[in-house]
Amino acid sequence: MNNRREKDWAMHVELRQLRTLVMLVDRGSVSAAARALGMAQSTVSEVLAALERAVGTRLVVRKRGGHGIALTPAGEALLPHARHVLAALEDAQAGVASVDRDARGSVEVIASESISTYLLPRALRELRKQWPNTRFAVTVGTCPRVSEGLSSGSYDVGLMLQSHRLPTDSVVESGVAQSGAIFLTDVELVVFASAEHPLASPARTESVQRHGLAAYPLFVSDATGAFFDLLHRFFLVDGMPSPRLEPTGSVEAVKHSVATNPLGLGVLPSYALGEELRGGQFRTVSIEPEVPGVRLEAAVSQTRRSAHPAVAALLDVLRTPMSGARQ
Repeated sequence: MNNRREKDWAMHVELRQLRTLVMLVDRGSVSAAARALGMAQSTVSEVLAALERAVGTRLVVRKRGGHGIALTPAGEALLPHARHVLAALEDAQAGVASVDRDARGSVEVIASESISTYLLPRALRELRKQWPNTRFAVTVGTCPRVSEGLSSGSYDVGLMLQSHRLPTDSVVESGVAQSGAIFLTDVELVVFASAEHPLASPARTESVQRHGLAAYPLFVSDATGAFFDLLHRFFLVDGMPSPRLEPTGSVEAVKHSVATNPLGLGVLPSYALGEELRGGQFRTVSIEPEVPGVRLEAAVSQTRRSAHPAVAALLDVLRTPMSGARQ
């Protein structure tokens, strides 16, 4: 009878049930777990109920006041085994993908908006040729969300723009860091304006002094984060008059703001402007001193024990030096 019960237990527990339990614990609520899993909240509740029926006991209870969830003693006992099963499955998937590129697999990427829009399409086009049955899913997130997603194991790799700093002590093997951030390449930041802007005249031969931008709005994509902090420090460092930084919410909004404001300036990574600069819609504005560049960095989830080999290949593609956007 005991053998039959053990067999029934194993037969009825599904991987998606274990994954849902782990995600619920990591995210702290049914609604947050549902968003992360791409499910309806009712579906998450149904999956958890099915898991409880399979093991024959309650695993999750709501906290007093209805805010968040807590595990029962049985849920606490099951949780590390659920994580172990999911990690072993990821190890197996990575192992098969390393010897057979036609094997099915998945790679979850989280990146800042400009990276996901302008860098990843080219890189993933190459990877999809190499791993035709691997699903590459990209999520857009701010730097804090990238860190949070990697810590929880929701993503395999995160990509960010960071200001320059001293090299980390990360150990890199085959392009995958064992700890810390992985430097990929330097990225130039470009101040630009519409072709009709008074500072963008082809007749201008001298650079504009930094304080000479004070009369103009300077459109940026984000209101917080390393990118915004870098620009804020750069323009305020000497106490001289500085431009008013105007966060717009997205890279495309920066471009539209510059295109529709005759006095507007924008600042973006050079890779986000190539098409418009070549077409003459925008012109670069040379300033003195130059805006410091940033670093394209990656971080690999440390909660996933074996990375899909496509992760290392992705980082190799993104290491390609980026050409400047001066026009």
